[in-house]
Amino acid sequence: MKAIPLIRVGVMLPVVDFLGQIGSPVDRLLEQVNIPPTVLEHPDDLLPLYQGSALLETAADLEGLEALGFLIGRQTSLHQLGTLGSILDNSLTLFDLLSTIEQVVGMANSGEHVNLRWVDDSVWWQFRCDRPAQASNLQTALYDLGLYLKILRQVLGPDWRPTELHLERPPCRSLLTMDDFVGTTMRFPCPHNAIKIPRTALSLPYNPTATGDGFSQHPDYDRFQQTAPSSACFDSLHQFIQSLLPHGCPDITLVAAASGLSVRSLQRHLAEAGLTYSKLVDRVRFNRAVALLQQPDVKLLEVATELGYTDPANFARAFRRWAGVSPREYRLLHGSNEFVY
Repeated sequence: MKAIPLIRVGVMLPVVDFLGQIGSPVDRLLEQVNIPPTVLEHPDDLLPLYQGSALLETAADLEGLEALGFLIGRQTSLHQLGTLGSILDNSLTLFDLLSTIEQVVGMANSGEHVNLRWVDDSVWWQFRCDRPAQASNLQTALYDLGLYLKILRQVLGPDWRPTELHLERPPCRSLLTMDDFVGTTMRFPCPHNAIKIPRTALSLPYNPTATGDGFSQHPDYDRFQQTAPSSACFDSLHQFIQSLLPHGCPDITLVAAASGLSVRSLQRHLAEAGLTYSKLVDRVRFNRAVALLQQPDVKLLEVATELGYTDPANFARAFRRWAGVSPREYRLLHGSNEFVY
């Protein structure tokens, strides 16, 4: 069983904004891929990558736009990406920016893999996104291509075109005819998507007003790191279930799909770890409850709602079953002390 690739909601907000701009039925599309609209209110929360990919693919089919992902990425600015964009925007040069992306992109998308590859007088910006078991990732790759091209053009000029482009799979026809790639040699299929960049461009300024501080000095970095999607199997499973809690009891079918498994296979893996699905949900709920109860300003009603309980009394009964005391008594007994389930 592999880790579930997870992405920040903020990475998908430019997609939702673009679809709204072109009059696409956003609410219906979100419903089709099982994303509750309320999720969009919390940009740093996590979603499974397959849902983000499915949203892009479904919208592209509906609108008849073969290169929809590229069109969205091409008009996306870093500030639209929430905390990730804020961290990246404090980069002095193009090299500083790309190096920072290499180190922090996994905190926003655990399925995204990027790196700089140096070849003679050029460098290649390589990027690849895990392919979800349930969906194509073509539009996701095109979204990344548009976003990275937009970033490079902020340094190299709005009319800059790469001399060579590598793609994992053949591009859609409309991409081949775009002005963005006039004179560009496209090669496919390749192991990675990659954009060829002049080596001299790396030292060019990106943001002249940047402070020059390392990205770890960003005021939101610690929180961003602590809430990053995990690359460990069960940890990512816990994170995904936790993200579903405010919307009710997490459906095992949805969790299995995010894991790339059938329901039966997921249950078998859990059994091998000595767990049932209901026991796993209880564990996630309890750990989340403990974390919230250790915050004095969070009301018990808010804790119950965060865990997906519509009736606080049901939450209190469940917590007493888990801990032997009520949530209120737990708070009095343990205060800010850590309590591990």
